Amino acid sequence: MTLPEISVKRPVLTIILYLAIIVLGLVSYQRLSIDLLPEIEIPMISVLTSYPGATAQDIEINLSKKIETGLSSVSNLKKITSTSIDNVSAVTLEFEYGSNLDEAANDIRNALELVKRNLPNDADEPIIFKFSTDMMPIVMLGITADESYIGLNKLVEDKIANQLKRLPGVGTVQNLGGPVRQISIDIDPNKLQAFNLTTSGIGNVLAGENLNLPAGSIKMGRIEYNVRTVGEFTSAKEMGKVVVGQQAGRIVYLKDVATVRDTLEENTRDVRLMGGKRGLMLMIQKQSGANTVDVAREVLAKIETIKNELPSDVSVEKIMDSSEYIVDSISNLSETILYAFVFVTIVLLVFLRKWRAAVIVLLTIPVSLIGAFVYLYFSGNTLNIISLSSLAIAIGMVVDDAIVIIENVTRHVERGSRPREAAIFGSTEVGLAVMASTLTIVAVFFPLVFITGLSGILFRQLGFMVTITILISLFAALTIVPMLSSKLLASRKDEKPIKNKALKTIDSSLGKMLDSLDEFYKKVLIWVLGHKGTTIIISVLIFAGSLALIPLVGTEFMPKSDAASLTISMELQSGTRLEETSALVAKVEDIIKRDFPEVIYFSGRAGTSTKGFSSIIIGQSEGSNIASIMIRTSKKDQRERSIFNMADSFREKLSHIPGIKSLTISTSTGAAMMGGAPIAVDVVGQDLDETEGIANQIKEFMYNLKGTRDVKLNVTDPKPELQVALNREKLALNGLNTAMVANAIRNNIYGLTASKYRELGDEYNIFLRYPPNERTSINQIENLPLTTPMGGIIKLKDVGRIVEKYSPSEVRRKNQERVITVVSDIEGRPLGDVTTDIQNYVNKMYIPSSVTIEYGGQIEQQSDSFRDLGLLLLLSIILVYMVMAAQFESFLDPFIVMFSVPFAFTGVIIALLVTGFPINIMSLLGAVMLVGIVVKNAIVLVDYINITRARNIPLYEAIIYSGRNRLRPVLMTTLTTLLGTLPLAMSKGQGSEMWQSLGIATIGGLFFSSVITLVLVPVLYSIFETRIKQKKEID
Repeated sequence: MTLPEISVKRPVLTIILYLAIIVLGLVSYQRLSIDLLPEIEIPMISVLTSYPGATAQDIEINLSKKIETGLSSVSNLKKITSTSIDNVSAVTLEFEYGSNLDEAANDIRNALELVKRNLPNDADEPIIFKFSTDMMPIVMLGITADESYIGLNKLVEDKIANQLKRLPGVGTVQNLGGPVRQISIDIDPNKLQAFNLTTSGIGNVLAGENLNLPAGSIKMGRIEYNVRTVGEFTSAKEMGKVVVGQQAGRIVYLKDVATVRDTLEENTRDVRLMGGKRGLMLMIQKQSGANTVDVAREVLAKIETIKNELPSDVSVEKIMDSSEYIVDSISNLSETILYAFVFVTIVLLVFLRKWRAAVIVLLTIPVSLIGAFVYLYFSGNTLNIISLSSLAIAIGMVVDDAIVIIENVTRHVERGSRPREAAIFGSTEVGLAVMASTLTIVAVFFPLVFITGLSGILFRQLGFMVTITILISLFAALTIVPMLSSKLLASRKDEKPIKNKALKTIDSSLGKMLDSLDEFYKKVLIWVLGHKGTTIIISVLIFAGSLALIPLVGTEFMPKSDAASLTISMELQSGTRLEETSALVAKVEDIIKRDFPEVIYFSGRAGTSTKGFSSIIIGQSEGSNIASIMIRTSKKDQRERSIFNMADSFREKLSHIPGIKSLTISTSTGAAMMGGAPIAVDVVGQDLDETEGIANQIKEFMYNLKGTRDVKLNVTDPKPELQVALNREKLALNGLNTAMVANAIRNNIYGLTASKYRELGDEYNIFLRYPPNERTSINQIENLPLTTPMGGIIKLKDVGRIVEKYSPSEVRRKNQERVITVVSDIEGRPLGDVTTDIQNYVNKMYIPSSVTIEYGGQIEQQSDSFRDLGLLLLLSIILVYMVMAAQFESFLDPFIVMFSVPFAFTGVIIALLVTGFPINIMSLLGAVMLVGIVVKNAIVLVDYINITRARNIPLYEAIIYSGRNRLRPVLMTTLTTLLGTLPLAMSKGQGSEMWQSLGIATIGGLFFSSVITLVLVPVLYSIFETRIKQKKEID
């Protein structure tokens, strides 16, 4: 027995299966986590190493190069890059997509064990960091204080961070820019020299005195005692009484040569929150797999409770809440699905003109969509904009099979068959065609799971979701539709006439309109079958003309999205003091308050952290001359200007502020994840002067090129440096060497962490160095006292001199060579057009053999994604042809059907050109989808022609008869898919930009291909079948 027959004869079983899918789907839906995107594990691992006090060039030589060399043999490595800035080395390894990152991390860990032997002793332990969407903060808070500012870091840790960490789903809670407590010991250089002491010597004494050490236990009588030496400091005052030396029989205490202060670390970063107050930012990340929306909601609710426990001068404000964008985007997609459902309903009622038949078809929608939630839950995926968009794409297609079946069943009922027999026979008659047409959709969507790169990560879930949804809809069409048809459809003699006059008039008008449409199409078929050559020539000209339009469309990687946030990055002259940079941030904040009412909240930061990891992770540069301002605006439907217009306005206003050397305004969210800057031209070579010269030439060209914005080099200018040039002969005469002098200079200027001070479970650095007033001039450095091995005291100027020079403030490397990258945003022109102009210019330049030009950023991502989608398109065409060949048991019939595919691309090109959208991976995905969608109509038409001819009806009459009878189901499936996709194309809500081009491409391609299918396919069928018949007669 066939599925339709089983379902009709066992209706209770069919209903139970239907309800089981619904119940499982709803339970799965309730348990799904919500996120913006599927979890994206970018195939990159970074090794972050801190070396406090080191310059960028020192970091490159002593850390980055050594780590690069040690890790270059790791398996599946695609590319290795490094960034060296003051204090920090970041070596990033990029792997081939599909690599096992856990195994890669283990390989890196093993290789680092060998590398660490060659790293400086003062360098911190390297940290291995894996990239993932889970590392992005879901909530950022701005916390300010007045009187409580000094203890703000500890207050935030104890009162806020610790409580947030205990919330389910919360991962890391990290603060940026807060004051850090420190025991500062300011050494008096004159007293140090008078008592013949050194900073390192005092550091060793403090480390030796600040100690608690267990010594085991002893037994006395019946009691066992632990023995422990107790020497840890209990207060800063106690440290002043530590004996650090003696002279002429006199004991020298620390307080005799230094001032001990319980204070804050010297400020190298300034964080200014709304209102200009000092404070810190708190970043909250979620655990992997946790529900972003639920976790963010819990965090913000907890913050409201915590606020009541904080001192009155402490203020906590929300800077960013990613769940808002997620909720808005998902809400927008949910509305899109609802609108699509309404449109589909209208189409069914207009064409079927029987509400019961329409209801039967509509019932396949919920079971298909809800059934997909079962897959999402058991596969461990989240409910996100990709999965919901999959449902929005599928909603117009899930009714296609049911439409074809119900239309055929109702046709048999209208001819006098009883509903039960009509349900079985009508469903079975077109069952194979329905299965074949559905498998063509599967043949297009399922291969999406094989795409690599970022596109593959995004579309893998889409491929699975649409495949699962379509297969469920096929099952529903072959079971539920026949069963319900046998129960709900009335036979012709039992059908009751419409009594309501208005409804009767509407039904009569619709009937006449559809009959007129059938007759019109019959006349069109008669004409085209009589003018086959003309029809083919016109079709070829239309297709060729559309190909000529491709250069006018342009290309880009991903559509830009208005996420209601932007980041302003400013760079001042290299070497600018932090105070000057902070003052500039204050000016920009005044402009925001005055001219940008759309801004809800902003926060600014300038300077650098000791470790700098947080900035490297989020892809931002650091330095005393670098500042960034994060801005959150009202939602896009609540303001008159788009985020892109606001960015232009910021550029115009900030360009008049003196002192800003470089300005970048980013409107993208997660740019690093989505391919980085739109344009990135890497100039690779060992000679820094040579690569910088070429990079500047390219930068100058790009700056004047139409369509580019915020053009800059990704490295900052060299900054001023005081280099100590030592005389080795004089060093040797005094028993010194370079290392001894360098350490003495470092200990006095940068400082020395002697030990840790512990209080109430927390640790604070005990930090020694000269006070600020003793390290403000070259003269002071020249007069630094140096102690010789014989106990003598000499000045630094006795063995060396100070030379003023410039050194790189940032060094970047790629595949173990230095690299300078020219980066740029784009505006007003497609990425592909701008890229072509740049490549043409570079090809004409003289490039020495020692220099290599490479293209990265979204250029590279676009190239890789377009290549993968092109291969997918070819694979889809082959698979669709194979499915049809198997169904028709013919190589010719599917060949005829495939002629509808090129005209889908014609529609895509014209639709994109008319609407002004460039070709991107979303519109290309739409083109790939169309391969499976457009052949469905042709399959139904050709299959019915074959069935008709099998009844011994002549070819010409069979084509006209089949065309007239299949016109309505073809139009219904076309319109349901087209109108089901229309809300995606027309949506203006949050996150809609991502899917508009896909919707537009699908609508354009489907419209053109459907028209061509109804005209060209019958003509081609007639030509090929006539020639086959003639050949048989000749043979």
